Amino acid sequence: MDKALRLSAGFLFGAVVGAGLVLFLAPQSGDETRRLIRERIELILEEGRRAAEERRQEMLAQFESLKQPAPRR
Repeated sequence: MDKALRLSAGFLFGAVVGAGLVLFLAPQSGDETRRLIRERIELILEEGRRAAEERRQEMLAQFESLKQPAPRR
């Protein structure tokens, strides 16, 4: 468990440092970079919501099919 925690902390630290460097060294203005990041995050979230809804529909269909009585032999 300790290794997983340290690994997660390392990834988080790396992500924060990387994001800071991107913002600092980006060729666009800060406002433009923030707009691009916001748009990218919104796109990722929307794709996640869409995938979750598709999976939910699949699981509901599977659940409904399991509720049907099994054919007798």
